[in-house]
Amino acid sequence: MQGTEKILVFCSREICYCSGNFFAHRLADAFEQLGFDTEVCEFTREDDFDAVLTPLFGKPYRAIFDFNSLLPRLAAEDGTPVLDLLDGPFYDYILDHPLFHYNCLVSGAKNFHAIVLDEGQAAYVRRFHPQLKTVHMLPLGAVEAVSHGRKGAARGVLFSGTYDSPDKVYEIVKASPEPIRSMTKSIIDQRLSEPNLPMEEAFSRYLEREGLSLPDSQFALMMNAMYPADAYIRDYFRTAALDALLRRGIPVTAVGTGWEKYRPCRSDCFVREKGVSFELSFERIAREQVLLDVSPIFNRGIHDRILAGMANRTAVLTDENPCRSARLSARRDVMFYSLKDLTTLADAAEELLTDSALLELIQEHAYETFRANHTWRSRAEEILSWQA
Repeated sequence: MQGTEKILVFCSREICYCSGNFFAHRLADAFEQLGFDTEVCEFTREDDFDAVLTPLFGKPYRAIFDFNSLLPRLAAEDGTPVLDLLDGPFYDYILDHPLFHYNCLVSGAKNFHAIVLDEGQAAYVRRFHPQLKTVHMLPLGAVEAVSHGRKGAARGVLFSGTYDSPDKVYEIVKASPEPIRSMTKSIIDQRLSEPNLPMEEAFSRYLEREGLSLPDSQFALMMNAMYPADAYIRDYFRTAALDALLRRGIPVTAVGTGWEKYRPCRSDCFVREKGVSFELSFERIAREQVLLDVSPIFNRGIHDRILAGMANRTAVLTDENPCRSARLSARRDVMFYSLKDLTTLADAAEELLTDSALLELIQEHAYETFRANHTWRSRAEEILSWQA
């Protein structure tokens, strides 16, 4: 009987804005709705791992989940991976490029599966970490705000997310030893000119141009060493997108940590707000008419910020990529713009803020798309279909 099967959801790592905790509980709630007995286990590095984990060993589970998990790094005294002591398939929901999780992905655990947010990153894990049982691409879900979105007037654009100065990130690149420094600079230059170019493809092009080749295991290790390239691209385009809006005189409110490092070209149009917990971010988004998404680090995927806007009838401006174009309808689910030409962002923002009929059409159509395809329940149903 389905109702007698158990599912275990971990929250082993504190992620910014308590998002890991939030995702764990939403996924667990979805499995509960589908009739499964679901247990959530939260712990941190400060806890006694033996006390937390030992009672779970040997208990049968239909499936086990975590987000950016710490578990693959843990082992028993005899060296056995902790994941091998848990009775059920383990799925690590990886929330950024898998290059950041190299040490976890090479753990050697026997029943290890990965869920990633990007089609290209799924292909990356399949190729460079073939020891994993399965790899799936699945965007996160979203929820509706409790307030149901008591919105203000359509006067500006909201961006919700963290920020760091790209110049500060580039200092890490410049301080790297050779050949890492030259490789990383090349990857950054390529991705600035081609924002939809995946990092691993940029690295492959560099190697080909230099007449070099690497075994897959070494390729993945070098990708991990060049992590600042991904961080730089993220913050470079966040800076450029806000600059493009402010130069046009479009008001922008940025909510999150690190925005004191941003130097707006027009301070009269820019407002900073402190970050809030992930759960409260939906309430903040629901009060706005227009939400900005800038996520070139998922250039074959759909960032959860997009879905958060759709769930709360907030029209989303997002950078176009092949995955989003295939899964979301332009001018009905979202408004697309091009990172190669950010005047398209300012144009799209102006159109949304001045055309109330278009704004309402997108808000309502996107909400229906969310309800049909992007709830946490729909995510849980898709996960269960993998095991059918």
